[in-house]
Amino acid sequence: MSRAKNKPQSGVRRPRVNAKLPLPAQSMSASTSTQAQIERLLRLLKRRPRHTHELRQHGISHPAARVLDLKRRGFCIESSRVSTVDSDSFQHRGVALYELRSEQEGAA
Repeated sequence: MSRAKNKPQSGVRRPRVNAKLPLPAQSMSASTSTQAQIERLLRLLKRRPRHTHELRQHGISHPAARVLDLKRRGFCIESSRVSTVDSDSFQHRGVALYELRSEQEGAA
């Protein structure tokens, strides 16, 4: 074996590891700020009940805290416990399922 294989050839450009690559459009709009997560959570719960694993897949880091934030703003959200299977096919028991029961007065 020759050691020349491991040495870069002169004039050959190697890709930079830290090069900035464009992010997919979905990632750009998926802010991790608390307010953005609260807004995303509310949009999701308006469509149908969601469990913790689903909410995390939508970029909500700590669903229980964001649900509490919405409750403090006057939204009625009920939770129940369900069994789910995550993206790695592991079953989880006692996962929170959140359901929006009523919206805050005067909310659009």
